[in-house]
Amino acid sequence: MTYIFVILELSTQMEQLMLPGQFTWVSQVNTKKDCFTRVAMGHIDLAMAVFPPGTKGTCLDCLARRPLWNVGLNYQHGTGHGVGSFLNVHEGPCRISAGNRISKHEMGLKKGMILSNEPGYYESGKFGIRIESLVEVVETSIGPDDGKYLTFSTITMAPLERKLINTELMTSAQVEWVNQYHLTVREKVGALFEELGKSQELKDWLHTMTEPL
Repeated sequence: MTYIFVILELSTQMEQLMLPGQFTWVSQVNTKKDCFTRVAMGHIDLAMAVFPPGTKGTCLDCLARRPLWNVGLNYQHGTGHGVGSFLNVHEGPCRISAGNRISKHEMGLKKGMILSNEPGYYESGKFGIRIESLVEVVETSIGPDDGKYLTFSTITMAPLERKLINTELMTSAQVEWVNQYHLTVREKVGALFEELGKSQELKDWLHTMTEPL
């Protein structure tokens, strides 16, 4: 599912793949589940990246592709783009893309920038996978005071589809990232559901979707 929003003072976009209650895809064809898992692993590895200020996104792109590259797979689109405020959903000058797409106008990443993190995988005529969240560039406690290293904080609050994740392929750090992210989603979205008076059915769905792996 792809969503594009213009809310108050910003534009935004997200894509997540979620399954209905009954779906034979997962139990019968593990290859597709493994593809989804590897896309998720790349999404997580990029989200966990730590890098010096001014690093260009082209230097980080391979982190999102590595789990797919390890088994001879790839995707033909960029991994991330800037998001404008009431401007373009795809907004420069920052980006996260493969080295063969380097632009002389690309700017290094700085604190406060917002980009997408959206690796994927597609097989023509068969299926496609894309996991997209928006991330904010934030400072870490690592490095000198005049140049703290940076990382990404995921600001999209939407759970990953647990039915499509094969934890046997993942590292313990990747599993922990998902569990911590789902806990944050449960707390923040759950509080919003309470504020808006959403149904118990919807609250139960959120609780199920954000269970630990």
